[in-house]
Amino acid sequence: MRYRVRFHLQRGQHYMHWQIRAWDGTVKYLDPQKYQIEMRRCTLVNKKNAAKKVHAAGKKDVCGWVECENFDILEKDSMPIDNLERLCYNPIVEPSWRRQEDDGDFDWDNYHFDMLVTDGNRVHIVEERCYA
Repeated sequence: MRYRVRFHLQRGQHYMHWQIRAWDGTVKYLDPQKYQIEMRRCTLVNKKNAAKKVHAAGKKDVCGWVECENFDILEKDSMPIDNLERLCYNPIVEPSWRRQEDDGDFDWDNYHFDMLVTDGNRVHIVEERCYA
């Protein structure tokens, strides 16, 4: 059983909140100003064709998220992110997942990480051991 975690940008009550969608269809929203999400056994998911369309048109659509086996909800600033590398996903800018330090030559779509954490609207790598 897996969860899908993404930053929700649709206008409305939960605009700019983290959305956690469970395997059974239930959905939870978390305010990034109050909470962090610690995600374990994660995969960076990207619907590549949809992301390319978003990139070409410059219009938002849901095409990427973090899939994880489990997660914990933490109070904001419970996990410091000062020395953690950030992952970036904005298909309007680049139609794939990338690491903040990358020059864009490599995409990280479908890579697995042991642990990721959110901070604000960003995702950071806590435990690397990544594998394709």
